[in-house]
Amino acid sequence: MRDGETIACGECDLLLRGAALAPGTRARCPRCGALLARAPASGVDRPLALALASLVTLAVAHLNPVFGIEVQGQILSTSLWGAAAILYREGAWFLSALVLATTLLFPALQLLAICDALLARRAGHNASTRLLRLLHAVEPWVMVEVFMLGVLIAVVKLSSLAGVLPGAGLVAFAAAMLLMAATSASFDAHRALLASSQVLPPPPTSPLS
Repeated sequence: MRDGETIACGECDLLLRGAALAPGTRARCPRCGALLARAPASGVDRPLALALASLVTLAVAHLNPVFGIEVQGQILSTSLWGAAAILYREGAWFLSALVLATTLLFPALQLLAICDALLARRAGHNASTRLLRLLHAVEPWVMVEVFMLGVLIAVVKLSSLAGVLPGAGLVAFAAAMLLMAATSASFDAHRALLASSQVLPPPPTSPLS
């Protein structure tokens, strides 16, 4: 949020004149209390470290078995890549592509866009507007949390039929989910998009009622 910028509350449509926020503070609508904007408490290094750590754990999660099933002394395990390949061979190509897109492609694009914006800010120039718009576009399709919930439900149901052994991929997915949540909390994509667009604030006038 910039000084003099006219903003509208997303909940009650109240028009307000914005002001620059101090680090670690939030702006709320005086009418309904909805969150209007927030300024991360940290600088560039912390969210950048979280984003890079999220990328690493996401790669580890996809390259290692999520969990294994022990049946009659034999342990069967597969990674998410292997599960997607099985779905593709069985003819469920759309489901296979959807699994990889929502748990790998879109999360990776989101994290790469955040890294690009943070590296650009660290270098002293604005981030790519196209990448920031891409970040907004893919954010609703990042479903690592939904995947983790589905895995936990499957583990509970399978535990009554066979021995279920959690794999390194499951631990990495849990770590990636927490790190991505921390990254999103410490990076204000809307603020970065406004800065990259270089939108001039309107001339100061009397407060809007």
